[in-house]
Amino acid sequence: MDQKSGIVLKILSIFESGLFLKILSVFITGLWIAGLILGNIYIIILAIILLIALSIVLYIHRDNLKEIFQTDSSVIVEDERTQLINEKAATMTFGIFVAVLIYAGIIIIALRNNYPHLLQIGYTLLAAAVFCFVLYFASRLYYTKKY
Repeated sequence: MDQKSGIVLKILSIFESGLFLKILSVFITGLWIAGLILGNIYIIILAIILLIALSIVLYIHRDNLKEIFQTDSSVIVEDERTQLINEKAATMTFGIFVAVLIYAGIIIIALRNNYPHLLQIGYTLLAAAVFCFVLYFASRLYYTKKY
């Protein structure tokens, strides 16, 4: 009886290991892509079911996620310099993206006499830019109060 429970525990430990979870995540992503390319709803449903199962496992082991995904604690994954570089890159990317949305929207709206069928696209781009600004300022306000 002890031998059977030991085998079951080994199998469960494989399912809870970081490598298995990473492989399962890649497999689910592949299912999403295959389902979208093939237009097969059953593949997408299978991906959703596996994603829900993976989410349940991650939720159950939410306290041990650092140990699961970072098995070697001697390796420094991220430091302050890397965080600062990521923050600056994200801010610059956001600014450039919103500027491109605004300029493209304005240009498309300005060309409404020549290309009236593109008018909705111009308004959509401007609405997306406004949404990005609102989301940015709301999150900035939230984190300013939090920290």
